[in-house]
Amino acid sequence: MKNRKLILMGAVVLLLFAAAIPALGSGEQAEAPEHYGFWSILPPVLAISLAIITKEVLSSLVIGIMVGALILTGGNLLEAFEKALEILINTAGDPSWNFRVLIFITLLGSIIGMISRANGPQAFGRWAEKNIKSRSTSLFMTWLLGVLIFMDDYFNCMTVGTALRPVTDRFKVSRAKLSFIIDSTAAPVCTLVPISTWVAYVASLMIPLFTQYGLNLNPYNAYIQMLPYAFYPWLIVLMVLITSFTDLEYGPMALAEYRALSGKGLWDENLAKTPPGDEFESMEKSEKGTAIDMVLPLVGLIVITLICMAYSGGFFDGKAGIFEAIMNSDSATALVWGSTITLFLTAVFYSVRGVVRLKDSMEAVIQGAKSMMVALFILSLAWTIGSICQELGTGLYVSSIMSETFPAWAVPFTLFVLSAFIAFSTGTSWGTWAIMIPIAIPLVVAMDINLLPSLAAVLSGGVFGDHCSPISDTTIMSSTGGACPHIEHVNTQLPYALTAAIASGVGFLITGFVENPLIVWLFTVALFFAVVYVLHKLWGSPTLAEEHASGKGVIREETI
Repeated sequence: MKNRKLILMGAVVLLLFAAAIPALGSGEQAEAPEHYGFWSILPPVLAISLAIITKEVLSSLVIGIMVGALILTGGNLLEAFEKALEILINTAGDPSWNFRVLIFITLLGSIIGMISRANGPQAFGRWAEKNIKSRSTSLFMTWLLGVLIFMDDYFNCMTVGTALRPVTDRFKVSRAKLSFIIDSTAAPVCTLVPISTWVAYVASLMIPLFTQYGLNLNPYNAYIQMLPYAFYPWLIVLMVLITSFTDLEYGPMALAEYRALSGKGLWDENLAKTPPGDEFESMEKSEKGTAIDMVLPLVGLIVITLICMAYSGGFFDGKAGIFEAIMNSDSATALVWGSTITLFLTAVFYSVRGVVRLKDSMEAVIQGAKSMMVALFILSLAWTIGSICQELGTGLYVSSIMSETFPAWAVPFTLFVLSAFIAFSTGTSWGTWAIMIPIAIPLVVAMDINLLPSLAAVLSGGVFGDHCSPISDTTIMSSTGGACPHIEHVNTQLPYALTAAIASGVGFLITGFVENPLIVWLFTVALFFAVVYVLHKLWGSPTLAEEHASGKGVIREETI
């Protein structure tokens, strides 16, 4: 183990020096290049690889950021340090979005702290034990809540886990499985339900391009029409249902589920003794708490946040209808407003009922905020490496390697692969779409091919990266919402995500030959089911159970 770490650290040092090669002897450039070629993809690839190998996220992100900063500064270590800090401060402190998201996460942690102080989760768990009778039902309820909270992915990630974790814990569902369900009903569902902040963003990217290239299309209608081709979101959402009502687990997730079902732990304690978002075991609990002390604050948070989104979108001024207002809302600001109001009302509610005194509420607020510190650090660093990638032109470089001579039938498949690679490397679907949609639309117009599969390919590729990249903000927030060590969440859901991505790739290849979207969709879903079944037999069969006890195989999930 020591030799492996020495080799790994030596490789990192060599890469740090290698990062300076592009600028050695070239002098200071007057203007930064559009992209840095191969060096553009080095920082994200390095950060992701180190995180998976070492199972340590923070240091891996820091190394990736420093390598990127070294490339940007021509290998000057002091300037690279200053550059990295400057980008971190500017990115995390962005008042229009990022800083508001950090405040929302902190406030939500405070709300969770207060709910825990009121003993709400335990009381809700007792209620659930009487009313939710099976493990599959608990998983389905988690999936259903994730689908219902479709308006914003951040809000989804942090709310679903808090609400259903007591239930899934009661039925010995691994935290990895819970985080997978949360993640799979965040970005994917936000893209499939045409009433969300995501739809408004994609439409805003398409409007000027449709005008520029003379496409007489309504962006919202175009979005609706391309949804049957959005294979990856459909498949990963269906994957949750498949594994909730069957035992078709495979890979690391099968091990996590076996460990939970056999009573060996809901998460991998070798990675974290106490995962982020689950640090209230030592807190003094109220003896007066009931299930309503958990349910009402969370329902209130949802309702109040929706009202705040409608308000920021102009609904109460008569400028827009309710759905249009939600889609056009300033969601980051609405999340802060909603969580602040909910926090205040929860404290008053507990105090009036005599469940938690106001003084104890303030202590719970502080402890809850502290529980989110790891998530805040990881999220800030993930945003920083995303900004580094933007300056390096990572997305532009990847898209520039697309050949102009490939056949028309391969366009959707190629756009999907490129979008998936960019999104996985940068951890952002929105950034990927900002790069790839302006490429896809003129390409489709020039080649005179069907626009819808190509747009859906870009959409699906972006969702793939947002769903499973270790440096994606929603991946990080899903780990926190599910109280699962981040690397365990990444390792367990990645095989499932890759399965859906490969099946989606086949689907996009077929769109080059078959025009009927329903036929292609049904074939892709059938292929996906078949691949899942085969992988379960090969990588999660009962015959491997004994081998896994000695560290050689993978144990499938067992029923209870």
